[in-house]
Parts: sequence; structure tokens; C-alpha cells
Amino acid sequence: MKLRTAGLAILVLVVAVAASLSVRAQQTPQNPPDPAARAARPSEPAHTRKAEVGWHVATPDQSYASIDGDHLKQYVEDLTAMARRYRDNGHPQFWGRIIGTEADAENARWMMDKFRQIGLTDVREQSFDLPPQWMPQSWSVTAANRAKTLPLQTAQPTYQSQGTTGEGLDLEAVYVGMGSDADIAMSHDVKGKAVFFFSTDVNSRHIGVMDNAIKRLGDRGAAAIFVIQGIQGNLKTQFYPVNSPVPTFSLGQADGLAMRDLIAQGGTEATRVKVKLDVQRVPNLKTGTVWATLPGMTDETVLVVSHRDGWFEGANDNASGVATAIGIAEYFAKIPKEQRRRTIVFLGTTGHHNSTAESGTWFAQHPETFAKTALLLNAEHTGAVATGVGSTRMANYGAPATWFASGDRLSDIVSRALDTFGVATYPQSAATPAGEIGRYFQLAPAMQVMTSGYVWHSDQETAASISTTALAGITRAYAKVIADTMAVDLRDLRGPQRTQQQ
Repeated sequence: MKLRTAGLAILVLVVAVAASLSVRAQQTPQNPPDPAARAARPSEPAHTRKAEVGWHVATPDQSYASIDGDHLKQYVEDLTAMARRYRDNGHPQFWGRIIGTEADAENARWMMDKFRQIGLTDVREQSFDLPPQWMPQSWSVTAANRAKTLPLQTAQPTYQSQGTTGEGLDLEAVYVGMGSDADIAMSHDVKGKAVFFFSTDVNSRHIGVMDNAIKRLGDRGAAAIFVIQGIQGNLKTQFYPVNSPVPTFSLGQADGLAMRDLIAQGGTEATRVKVKLDVQRVPNLKTGTVWATLPGMTDETVLVVSHRDGWFEGANDNASGVATAIGIAEYFAKIPKEQRRRTIVFLGTTGHHNSTAESGTWFAQHPETFAKTALLLNAEHTGAVATGVGSTRMANYGAPATWFASGDRLSDIVSRALDTFGVATYPQSAATPAGEIGRYFQLAPAMQVMTSGYVWHSDQETAASISTTALAGITRAYAKVIADTMAVDLRDLRGPQRTQQQ
């Protein structure tokens, strides 16, 4: 009877875990390129990982034990410190490793120094002139009625948000629930007002949040828009551009709910919001792609990509990916050249977060770069800690990851590598890769593994949000994929279509 009861308990636990992973899978952010580019590219048939990670984990290959999570996390610490230095050097509100800034230049130098120390060759930076950059200088949002004044400290302008002029805006505030057509119909007229809505779309930082609520409100004449992020606590979160015609901000949950209550308590007397947002378009800035090469025995290549820029401390996005790239370089640099069939090229790319994607645009315009590429790996979001549902409470294991691999041959190799090191993922692969290689993944056999979490793009995405075991496991899996594909001919990896393009 005790054995039967224990069996039932295990079954219940398995079902609960599966349900939790299903919910998280639906919430995983995708961050695709522009819709036109997405529509023009083919979707990859889904591949399925059958191994149940955590129950039947294969014995790790001991040759990869030198890839150590604590060692890699120190690189994350180095990169997050650069972001804090930029913040503390006169940029207290809009900060991070932002392209065109001294933090961008510092992390490029740091990355090149690491590659030189490892022994890579042809270490250089490909410079890009930037168009005038959106750089908010300062902002403030304060609400008040006769009973109370409420500073909204977590208000963070969405990237490329419109600014204000002169003395700013002084607006009546309204709350419209979740921003749906029904919520708006039941609310006060939003025209000319500061409009607040609550978002349960907590892993989205995109234009389509809450089924395009921002567009609905803009179309109805809102004068300012605030997205209350339904994540426990009071995070500052940075959105991508949302194409809003008016000043638009994200808002932490605690601030947002306090604002909702302030509006309700105002009764017949309107609660008003004062909004100031000083935005400048800064010209004549530069950024660059970092290149480094580990020569192999042939001119066939493996490309390891990791974007360098990030918002706030950017520990997972993308200090973790940069750490993974450096860890891969360290691992293969210790292997004799005679045992490296292919040359490995490392790329510290730029422009990921600024809407113009300098590196990605350049690669899309230069497909000849990939003529003999056997493998394209995107090292991005490789170390997030799992968090509680709807909260930032951190677990003691890595977050489940989305994954992508093009073609059956590569998918099998990637799946075996993930199984070997116990990397937890959603079972089915993505149809296309989100993130940095989204503009050019069709040009070579490509793969990526991406972890995320509620602290993504927030002021709580610190080194504490990085799992050393996840960081080690994913980096080891990447290294194993590179090693295992070394034994596969270029034609077999690229397939007939890409082979004909050579």
C-alpha cells in the first residue's frame, strides 16, 4: 500500500511539472525581427526531444568538465560591472551596455583582450557609424489628487518613445483594466488622457503586448500610455519599440496598482499625472562588431555569435551569451589545431537592442560570409535562473530553454548534446530562431538555446539571476555540438540547397 501511495505521489508530481512547463512555454518571449522579414523566411519543421531531463540524464562527457560555470559567471560579473559604471558615471535612468556609449567601447575592448589572452588570431573590431541614437536624458512621472501625491519611480520609457516638450504634460489619469476593447468601452473616454492598463503578458516586452493594447489606446487618442507589468514586486522593465504616437512607459506592479487605487480613490475629482520625458537624438556615435579566429585545418568555418549590448546590467541578455562564447574559445584553444577540422570564428555583434541591428544587417547583406560555414551558433540568454510563476523568486536551477536547430541531422546532434548535460528545454524546437541570428540564420546550418525569465530586460537582471549550472550545461552542449559536427561533412550539414549556393 505504501508503494502504491508513493507511486501515485510521483505521478501527481510529474503531471504538475508538465503543466508548469506548458504554461512557461506559452509565455516564452520570442523577439522576432520585423513582420515582413519573418513572413518571407521559411519555417523549420518542429523537432522533438524525447529525453525527460531530470529523470534520465545521461552521464556527462568528462572531456567537457573544464567548462566551469563558476568561472564563466565571473565573466558575467565583469560585464554587469561595466553597465553599473556607465550608470554611475552620470546616467542614472537609461543605462546598460548601450551601443555608441563608453560602456559599449569598454566591453568591445574587454572582449578583444579576452580573445587575445586565449590565443585567437585576427582579433579586430569592424566599426559602424550609427544613425542618430534615441537617448533619453531624464524623465519623471508623478500622480496626485487632493488626498495624495504618488511619484511613479519605476516608470521606464519604451525604446524610441516620443518625448515631451516644454514643461511636459499635465493629464487626467484613467485606468482601463487590461486594455481590451471591452475594458476601454466600460471606462472613461481615453482621448487626451494618461491611460494605465494592467498586463498579464508578463514575458512580453514588445509592440503586441496584451493583444496590441497600446495601438488600441493610441488610435483612440490617448495622450500618454502606461503598461503595468503584472510581475510581483516593482521592476523597471525596458520595452522594445512599440510604435506608439505618444509618450509610453512600462511600470512596476506595485507602482501600477498604487496608481490604480489612487485613481479609484479620487472619486469625482480627477487624479492627474505630470509627465516629463527629455529625449535627444544623439548623432555621430560609433559601434562595432568584434571578430576573432581560432584557425583549424580547413577554411570551412564554425561561427559563434554573441551580441554585446544590453539594457540595465543585462546579465542574461547578453552577458551570459558572451561568457558562453569565451568559454567555447577557451575550450577549443586547448585542443591541438590538428584535431580541429574547421576554423572557428567568434563574433561579438552589435545593435541588437537599438532597432537597426548593425551586425545583423551587415551579415544579411553579405551572404558570401557563410559560403563555407558548417555551423552557426547563437550564444544568447544562456544562463537564466528559473523563477516562480508570476514572480522574481529565484529557484536553485536553470530556467527551461527554447531551442532551435535547422535540419534533421543537426537537430539530432543538438538534442543529444542537450541530453548529455541535462539541459532542460521545452520538448519541441522553435520554428525559427528568436534573437540575434534571426536576420540571417537561413544562410548556414544554425542552432541556439535560450533561457529567459521574468527579470528579462529589467533592473533585476543582475548576476544573481544567473545559474552557474545552466551556464555550464549550455556552454558544454554548444562545445559538444561543435565537436560532433566536426566529424560530419560540410555537404551533409548544409544540405543540397545551401551546398549549391557555394
